[in-house]
Order: sequence, then C-alpha cells, then structure tokens
Amino acid sequence: MADIRIDADALYRAVTAFDYKLLAYYLDLRSGEITSRTLTPEEVNDVPPSPRIAPLPPGGGDVNIRSEPVPFGPAGGVAKKADLFKDDPAPKKDTFGGDFWKREKKESANPFGGGDPRRESSAKKLASLFGEKPPEQTKPAPKPAAPTDAPGDFSGHFDPSQPLQRIPVADVEQHRLWLRAFAQDCGDPEIRDQLLPACESAQPLQSFLKVLRKFQRMGQQWDKFHRRQSRHFAEQWLKALPLTWELVDPPHP
Repeated sequence: MADIRIDADALYRAVTAFDYKLLAYYLDLRSGEITSRTLTPEEVNDVPPSPRIAPLPPGGGDVNIRSEPVPFGPAGGVAKKADLFKDDPAPKKDTFGGDFWKREKKESANPFGGGDPRRESSAKKLASLFGEKPPEQTKPAPKPAAPTDAPGDFSGHFDPSQPLQRIPVADVEQHRLWLRAFAQDCGDPEIRDQLLPACESAQPLQSFLKVLRKFQRMGQQWDKFHRRQSRHFAEQWLKALPLTWELVDPPHP
C-alpha cells in the first residue's frame, strides 16, 4: 500500500510552472498534498537547475530498448534471390585490366615556376622581405562549458529533515528537449519545418504554441505529449523519495 496519494493533475501544474518566478510548489510527505507558496527574493535567486530527463519514445512506448535483434523470433525460410546477371555477356572487370585502360599519372606542376606550390601567408612574406619576425597567430580561448546536472539526478532536490519538499520545475531547456522530440516526430514535413525553428527561439514554448494555433489537431497531440513527458519527469523525482507513492488521476467527466 502506498504511503501517500498524489493528485496527478496538481503535480502536472507544479512541474510545468517554470514561468512563475515568485511561486513554488511543495509536496507534503505526510499527506501527499501539493501546496504553493510565494518565494522571498533570496529563494528566487537560489533555485537549483533541474536535471535533464530524456524524452519518452513517440507514442509513450517502452523506455527500455529491446536487446534482441529480431523481437519476433528467428525468421522463417526465405527463398534465395536469383542472380539476374549470372549469364550477362557484358565484359567483366578483368577485361579492363590491360595497359590500354590505364591512365598516366601526371605530376601537379607549379604554374609559377619551381619551388613549393603551396600558398604562403602574405603577412609572413612581407615580414621575410623586411627582415621582421612574422606575427604570431593566437587561437581564441575556448568558451567554458556551462555547468549541467547529471541526467536524471534529483539528489539535490531532497532534504530528509523537511516534510515539505520543493517540487523541481521542468525549465526552458527541458521543455526545449520535449519540443524538439515532438517536432521531429510530428509526421507532417510542412508543420515540422515551422516547429523546429520555433524550438530554437529565445522563448521556445511561446513560439511553439503560436505555430500550433494554426493546426488544431496537432495542438491536441502536443497537449497529450506534454502531459505524458511532464508526468515522466515528475515520476523520476518521486522515485528519489524515501517512501512509496501513488499518482491519482482526476475522474473524467
């Protein structure tokens, strides 16, 4: 029996509330109730980044990839294909092995006379003419990599001394992963070509939804896809809690 029962609809709203900078959702480990609270300015600046959760497969199938190369058992007896060019009278490869078909190798000559035909830097050439040291070319320093959490690591989102646990929010970058996965598997090339550029904008979700307003059926599919991905994100966090839980879906009207 589960220790707590959690409202799946309330958990979905908590996970996707990344636009609310002054609002945070908490889960009561004693009752399973989800409550919201206004944050102080210090708490707003101290929000830990959420880890990245890979999107579920299209259609919400099995997350684990099957290791068997043939999932339905060994293939039956298949007739061997006939060799259509077995008795072909065309000349074979050995026929073209004579000296007549060989091309002579031509050395690439320098059209400007002897010497090395490779290009030479103009700055180095001028420096050698005037007896100066050629300028050193410095490569630009590589940009430091942005700090990222380990995929699926929610260890920093749990404090065992507190009964109220702050629910992590799927931020913009996590939504960008979901948007790309949905756009690439939408099926319609015309819609995909409009959705993919929207995923790379500064506000990907707003741009994505603006495109989907022109395609009502695709918008309904996105709502189902978004809820399924958000639930999977929340379940990965709930698995780190030291108790058993159960998600309760609201009754359908």
